[in-house]
Amino acid sequence: LLVLLVAVVFAACQSSPSGTAERVFVGGRIWTGNGQQPWVSALAVRGDRLVAVGSDAEVRALCGASTEVVDLRGQFVCPGFIDAHLHFLVREQLEIDEADDVAAIQRCMREYAALNPSSPWIIGRGWGYAAFPDNAPHKRYLDEALADRPVVLRERDGHMSVCNSKALALAGITRDTPDPEHGRIVKDAAGEPTGELQESAASLVGRLLPSPTAEERHASLVRLLDRAASYGLTSVCQASYSSEDLPIFERVIREDGMKLRFYWAIPFEADASDEDFATWRDLQKRFPAQLVKFGCAKGMLDGVVDAQTAAMFEPYTTGKNGIAMWEQPALDAAVARYDRAGFQVMLHAIGDRAIHMALDAYENVKRVNPPRDSRHRIEHIEVPALADLPRFRELGVIASTQALFANPDKTTLENYSPLLGPERASIANAFKLFDDAGAVQAFGSDWPVFSMEVLTGIYCAATRMTQQGTPAGGYFPEHCITVEAALAHFTRDAAFACFDEHDKGTLERGKFADFVVLSQNIVEEPAARVSSARVLRTVMGGRDSFSAPEAK
Repeated sequence: LLVLLVAVVFAACQSSPSGTAERVFVGGRIWTGNGQQPWVSALAVRGDRLVAVGSDAEVRALCGASTEVVDLRGQFVCPGFIDAHLHFLVREQLEIDEADDVAAIQRCMREYAALNPSSPWIIGRGWGYAAFPDNAPHKRYLDEALADRPVVLRERDGHMSVCNSKALALAGITRDTPDPEHGRIVKDAAGEPTGELQESAASLVGRLLPSPTAEERHASLVRLLDRAASYGLTSVCQASYSSEDLPIFERVIREDGMKLRFYWAIPFEADASDEDFATWRDLQKRFPAQLVKFGCAKGMLDGVVDAQTAAMFEPYTTGKNGIAMWEQPALDAAVARYDRAGFQVMLHAIGDRAIHMALDAYENVKRVNPPRDSRHRIEHIEVPALADLPRFRELGVIASTQALFANPDKTTLENYSPLLGPERASIANAFKLFDDAGAVQAFGSDWPVFSMEVLTGIYCAATRMTQQGTPAGGYFPEHCITVEAALAHFTRDAAFACFDEHDKGTLERGKFADFVVLSQNIVEEPAARVSSARVLRTVMGGRDSFSAPEAK
């Protein structure tokens, strides 16, 4: 009885908010994301956890002589943002995502080459098809700007490259080079390569690119962590895997420099061996789970709409169709194997045919494997068949979408939508359809495809307009969702998609002290005003990971 009494008292002490808080935040307008207690004014932090969420009086009662008191002065606070799908550690390169025509791309190339005279390759990314005449990228535009060094520029989706003649020559790509499996070497009417390489064909040049050094990777990671924290991010799902990156993360962890929590994907492969699975399980023990957690596997089923490589049931308006990278029986077997091994599966599927294949594979898992809380996911889901929408809820499949994919920019209006045709374009990246179907929808950015600035994504999902406010009224505005719904997708729902709902995603006692302070109340103000909101402070594990000058 005495042992039982001690245990009960210890448990009560562990769950009680009694004791001195290290930091308290009072006087705020705090959106918790918790339906049982949606709005509070104060938070108390001890260690890396919240020990009280409530009124100013309740939180001030936990103050001691050494407690730091932060007066929020009415500022808006919400859970730390979670990006449910990105590719975090990428090489330093020429960024051309703001270049919307050939002249701008060429200017960026020349300036970058002048600043990097010793670089043997000019490597960049971010172009959209509408930047080129007739939506057709071509080596001649790159040759005009830079012919003496090889140039490779990845399209913003990362599935295509355009190369200059020097790069094609180094890769040995000629009119006689055949298309690789799951890839296309785009050729003109005379059969000459245009310089555009789609899907796996991009690796014909990509394999020649010099790898960044360990020091370059480390410096890049530190800079990216700072940038992400300045956007209010406290957690992300890393949707790509590189064993070379792991030691870089371990170094930053040893340096106590982590400003994000990572949920990291392993490769999804048809021929994964038992040794591969053993290696991936060992990763779960190798890293501190509160900072880096392994538990999902990422696979690719098709390409993207802009290059007409996303797998569709019906051809694009040009008559072409996409590339399905799996056959259904092989996909079913691989998904079932990963599921039996206890891994959550994330399948990139953009076209309606690929989405249908993914859902069929998940339905097969329920038939052949013992039941479990698997939370398998489909990534991007840009052009779903309407008949497939109810299956997400029925099968418990997470809809992992990217808010900025709905941005109606020049490439969306002049290339993406015309390729789909009006009927399919009208339901592309329509996030409200998933909400209405009762699916759990988690938002991400797919960075570096689009910006990882969460506020920009929330604005886009709520208005379906560009940052310049075009088109007036929004692009297919019937698919707009509320700011609060978008915020939930970037917090509570993204946490659930990563099996983290007990530790983050909402502001509740016992969860991580991960939250963000904004310059304005985005939930209770018109959606159009979100574009002017700024991150003032980001708190991760109770410590400031970012603080704007005006927040100090």
